Amino acid sequence: MKNKVVEEKEVDMIPLMTPYKMGNFELSHRVVLAPLTRQRSYGNIPQPHAILYYSQRTTKGGLLIGEATVISETGIGYKDVPGIWTKEQVEAWKPIVNAVHAKGGIFFSQIWHAGRVSNKGK
Repeated sequence: MKNKVVEEKEVDMIPLMTPYKMGNFELSHRVVLAPLTRQRSYGNIPQPHAILYYSQRTTKGGLLIGEATVISETGIGYKDVPGIWTKEQVEAWKPIVNAVHAKGGIFFSQIWHAGRVSNKGK
């Protein structure tokens, strides 16, 4: 059985677990929550359950990239995706981002226009 000091040194040598400076951000490791389209928003407004979802996945110095967030009403291509073009939507994102920041995490929003799929034959 290896002693604890040896095990800790081995963990330190794993590149994925080493710190990384990304512009102004100091990441504690290189594991990133990938942006996924979760389709759990209603009326394009992020819901309170997203606070728990993102904060559970937060680590101090960890980077989370939020789900695809639509930038305009004309860019909606899929049902129940969050937006960021109205004041109500922006306000709904604030407690989510604040929860990530409270745990020392870094949150980026993936802004999105669904492109051709958003054309409903208008």
